[in-house]
Amino acid sequence: MQYGRITTLVGVVLALIGLGLKSASSDAEVILPDLNAANPAFPDGFDRIFTAMWNDNAAGTAIFLIALVAVLVVSLIPNIKDALSRMNALIVTVLGVLMMVIGGIAAKGALDDADTLQKGLAGAFEAGLIPQAFTVSISVGWYLLGIGGVIAAIGGVLGLIARPDESALSD
Repeated sequence: MQYGRITTLVGVVLALIGLGLKSASSDAEVILPDLNAANPAFPDGFDRIFTAMWNDNAAGTAIFLIALVAVLVVSLIPNIKDALSRMNALIVTVLGVLMMVIGGIAAKGALDDADTLQKGLAGAFEAGLIPQAFTVSISVGWYLLGIGGVIAAIGGVLGLIARPDESALSD
């Protein structure tokens, strides 16, 4: 298997791992259900990244998933021992960049949501509703989405480099 294909598959695997991880963590997780019952502005817990991403922006998540599956399929098109054709390598590169952009936007949104929740918990502490002001941090999985896209794009570029004399539009 050519290095470009292996690299794209590593990017896909990292993005899939990222989608499966928990979206955030906090010591306040045990009291979140009670806070949610008192005020629905507080979440009742932390979802998986896929679920949190889907709830925040279903269209962006769908585009990310389509790009992820397309990169996987194109990377496994026979003949696996050879480098990707230039057209397929170009497709993988563009989709990898798209995954990186969507993953970066999603991570920024998750950071903003964590900051908002942390400020809400600080407000609840100041009001005397909870015993301490808790911190909220996002999961490394949010970063894996963008990193997976970068690595997939690098794999596409490696495929382009492996066939410098081939036209992207020829069969």
